Amino acid sequence: MLDIESMKPNVILLLDTYFNVCVWLGEHIQQWKVAGYHEQPEYQNLKELLEAPYEDVQLIMEDRFPVPRLIKTYYNHGHDRFLKSRVNPSVTTV
Repeated sequence: MLDIESMKPNVILLLDTYFNVCVWLGEHIQQWKVAGYHEQPEYQNLKELLEAPYEDVQLIMEDRFPVPRLIKTYYNHGHDRFLKSRVNPSVTTV
């Protein structure tokens, strides 16, 4: 079950709500991407990690009609509300 605690800095999440498909990058993953680590040969595993959810997205979008909207977002980005609105709010703030 997708939970708010799943939104950790070192993870990539994929959410499929049928009409929307959301790929969310945690804070550290986004920083590594911005720094360009995935383009360096010694960080091939990071490149594969970043590409993996989009391989799944491709399979989802090929077989579905109507084609879902792809939302690419990351920690503290405006579009991460699509993911936050769907996750189980197991933690509440006071």
